[in-house]
Amino acid sequence: MGRLIGYNSEANNDRPDGQYYIRVPLRMTQLTERDGCAWPLAFEWQDESGIIIRVKVDKVISVVPCAELKSGAVGDRYECEIKGRREYLFYSKLQPRKWFKLHEVSMEEYTAYYEAGIKGRS
Repeated sequence: MGRLIGYNSEANNDRPDGQYYIRVPLRMTQLTERDGCAWPLAFEWQDESGIIIRVKVDKVISVVPCAELKSGAVGDRYECEIKGRREYLFYSKLQPRKWFKLHEVSMEEYTAYYEAGIKGRS
């Protein structure tokens, strides 16, 4: 879980897109069809105050096959409507299969996140 823009607050569609993103794994409730298609229903999120909330996916608008160039993850990108906002959720099809969201951060947070990951692998 991670922190993100507040899902308890009103939608802010004027927020400009940033340049730096980190992957945040999600604990997702999904519907899996017999043919293997997965549909996101809701996920848990830790808000700014540290409280874990359950966020409902109101509508799936589109599903597009995609790959994340930085990590090499292969899967699907789900364009969803969540509390009046258009958001992207990703489902990695490689093992382990998992849901994640890209979270916009400052350059300092981005650098610290990836430096901590490199130090953790050594």
